[in-house]
Amino acid sequence: MEDSRPSVLVVAGFDQSGGAGILADIKTLEAHGVYGYAVCTGMTFQNERTISRIHWYNEKDIFEQIDLCFATGGFDWVKIGIASSIGMLSSIIRHLKQHNPAVRIVLDPVIRASSGKDFWEGTDRDGFDALARECWLVMPNWEEIGWLYPGEDIPEVSRRLSGYCNLYLKGGHHPQQQGRDYLWSAGTLQVLEPMVAAEAVYPKHGSGCVLSSSLAANLSLGYALPVAAARSKRYIEQFLTSNKTSLGWHRHIETSAG
Repeated sequence: MEDSRPSVLVVAGFDQSGGAGILADIKTLEAHGVYGYAVCTGMTFQNERTISRIHWYNEKDIFEQIDLCFATGGFDWVKIGIASSIGMLSSIIRHLKQHNPAVRIVLDPVIRASSGKDFWEGTDRDGFDALARECWLVMPNWEEIGWLYPGEDIPEVSRRLSGYCNLYLKGGHHPQQQGRDYLWSAGTLQVLEPMVAAEAVYPKHGSGCVLSSSLAANLSLGYALPVAAARSKRYIEQFLTSNKTSLGWHRHIETSAG
């Protein structure tokens, strides 16, 4: 019997519906055969349709949770979701690297909820550039790049950011080519085309959380980034086509990296 499996630490918010945030992250990790630890950055009072308010945890409370996780677990991969600001994200990453200087951060920069609620207190180009330099992989969607770099050419911004870290641009919000994703790594671009018909896809609450956690899981299992990205693309499409509601279903998948 196998008594061990890779572990991934997720740092994100708590969503009562289980569609997004740490509940969705843990479901996704478990479906991949990866054990998930979770640090809560804030309580989002919400369901899958709306957010009424957010209670953010302070730096001390977040750091204490991280310390307790590292007291019993070692983490080479950490996936980060919502936090109150770019500054808070930077502080969290610095604290993680005090425990493991080689830790690899997968950042899903959740700036605004689909209901329109802003998570970050503010955004600025230089701040996000600096944040990207601290990460191994950042995973914005088309809209988020536009919010961060208004008026700039999105492919060019993505190419520039990929000089700091790997970048996976989620294409679900692309105005013309929905479902086409772009992965920049080591100076090369990989285009990930959708493999399911558009009419079979039903938008899901928390799909960005699920995709980024799937990618963190596949990386922790030892898959190279291009392969991990392709596997995660398949997983999110399975999730998006799982039913017609806004809450998707998770199914266990083959996890051997052999």
